[in-house]
Amino acid sequence: MKTESTSTLKKVKFILQFGSFAIGIVLMIMACGSTKNTGNSNDLQDFEQLRELVSSREFEIENDWAVPLRSPTINLIGNSNFIRFKGDSVALFLPYFGVRHSGGGYGTAGGIEYEGPAKELYTSENMAKNNILIKFEGRQGSEHLQFIITLFSKGNVSTSVNSSERDPISYWGNVRARTAKKQ
Repeated sequence: MKTESTSTLKKVKFILQFGSFAIGIVLMIMACGSTKNTGNSNDLQDFEQLRELVSSREFEIENDWAVPLRSPTINLIGNSNFIRFKGDSVALFLPYFGVRHSGGGYGTAGGIEYEGPAKELYTSENMAKNNILIKFEGRQGSEHLQFIITLFSKGNVSTSVNSSERDPISYWGNVRARTAKKQ
């Protein structure tokens, strides 16, 4: 009789453990699943506002994080950085953390700086993902720079910079309309 109850307890324990494991797997799959754009009116309104902002070409990006190729993520809060669009021109300063392969020299700026026309400007809207892609190029001395900016409908921004003389670097930040005081 004791062996029957022990055997029954083992079966119940196994079923409870297996059931808990199965439920955990199902919940994990559901949590990791991709979200589908349901066409929520708030999402569409946010995307429409983003489209208007980008179309105005009067906006500014400030980054909170730098993501160098060979280093951990770096917090930029409190460090000056910006990308300012005004018409077809852009002014930017992004602190750089990474390896410089050539060029530079003593007394040169430590960050990525550019002011001038956004050369080879390309803009693309992805309504399914509620984001806008902006690509452009510039030069800093002999260095050729390529910028890839993805703006998301909630105001978040991802910026990637490829250089002819440095390791690539990415930034995460936010976009907002330019204020009259900033140039």
